[in-house]
Amino acid sequence: MALVNFCVGVFYFYLSLKRPQIREHLPFTFLCFSFGFYDVFAAGLYSSSSVSDGVFWQRLQLDAGIAIYVCWIWFVGVFTRQKNNRIIQFSIVWLSVIFFVLLFVSPELSLSAANPAVKNIQLPNILSITYYEGVVGLVYQVEILSAAIVNVYLFYLLVRNYRETRDRPLLLILACQIIYYIVMANDTLVAMQVYSFIYISEYSFFFLVLAMAYTLLDRFVNVSMALEELTVNLDHKVTERTVEIEALNEHLKHLADRDGLTGVYNRRFFDEYFEIEVRRAMNFLDHKARLGPGRDNDMNFGLAMIDIDRFKYINDTCGHLAGDNVLKQVIEITEKNIFSRDVLFRYGGDEFALLLTKTTSSGILQAAEKIRREIDEHVFDFDPERECRHVTISVGLVIFDEVLNKQSGEILRIADDRLLRAKSQGRNRIVYQDDA
Repeated sequence: MALVNFCVGVFYFYLSLKRPQIREHLPFTFLCFSFGFYDVFAAGLYSSSSVSDGVFWQRLQLDAGIAIYVCWIWFVGVFTRQKNNRIIQFSIVWLSVIFFVLLFVSPELSLSAANPAVKNIQLPNILSITYYEGVVGLVYQVEILSAAIVNVYLFYLLVRNYRETRDRPLLLILACQIIYYIVMANDTLVAMQVYSFIYISEYSFFFLVLAMAYTLLDRFVNVSMALEELTVNLDHKVTERTVEIEALNEHLKHLADRDGLTGVYNRRFFDEYFEIEVRRAMNFLDHKARLGPGRDNDMNFGLAMIDIDRFKYINDTCGHLAGDNVLKQVIEITEKNIFSRDVLFRYGGDEFALLLTKTTSSGILQAAEKIRREIDEHVFDFDPERECRHVTISVGLVIFDEVLNKQSGEILRIADDRLLRAKSQGRNRIVYQDDA
């Protein structure tokens, strides 16, 4: 049985390291080790061949009994969530004090060999044991009595814990503890030499250990399952939250990059994107020699700065709602006449920037002219209660092939200058070349 107790103790010591949050495992580990040593010392006592040997093993056995009681109190305190209980704390300190007192008191007060008893236990056809015992002194008697009183209180705590939790494995512990108390009464009477018999508490405690091990293992499995379920639920919630955050970030990015009224990209995004587009085109030109002679500039692009003619007049005479409708309709017409690779921006107020990418110079001019013409021919609905009006646009156009050595800021300035010229020359036109 000592081997079983040691093995169980080692197993639960491993569990205490693996799951330190289950605090019952550590006191149960020391409880198993203490009773394993108790079994070893009991075997030494039953094998003693002299009074000195008997007293030596008997003292070790009684000291192991104190360790058992201390660990048992510790275990029950943690198991019932009563580790801060004053009675629990006092009992552990009291039994520890008794243990240290026994190191210094005289044999008459601890275990005396002055009047040894020769125990001869005969059970027909079962066992025949002869061993030697000393006289249990006052200090050990106080320890045994104290342990008996504390055990009654511990039993009360376990019963109360069962009534609160209805944890069925606790019934097994309570049943084994009742048997253990009955057996301990026998061992106490034997130790006090009321009658001769062997100490049998180790046998009953073996079943108590198994009951506690089963209960702890049941709790461990339940906790593990609960943790696994919690982990699954947490992963699910984290996934859901991640999706929500990604959607929110996408929405925030959309709000940061888009114009609130028209839904096209805004000025801030244009400044970043246009700089990247110019650099991309310049990098392509740097490596154009490797592509062979006569190769067209596949990265050619056109920048069209578009302004709605007399837009302030529309706002002043028809109202800002009518002006908003004009902006939206101009955007709609423009987007219908460009490729998905082309990008439209609201540059500010009634002014737009259009990047026509990866196309020829003639293609860029044709696309810009088609947009101008369709807006010119379109019948705009300013407001259901107002007369429909004619809207035109002016365009300043720059083609990259014409400004190969210019930076993005210079290209933008040229497009703005051409837009101003388009407006000064009568509006509703495209200017794509500088004056001679």
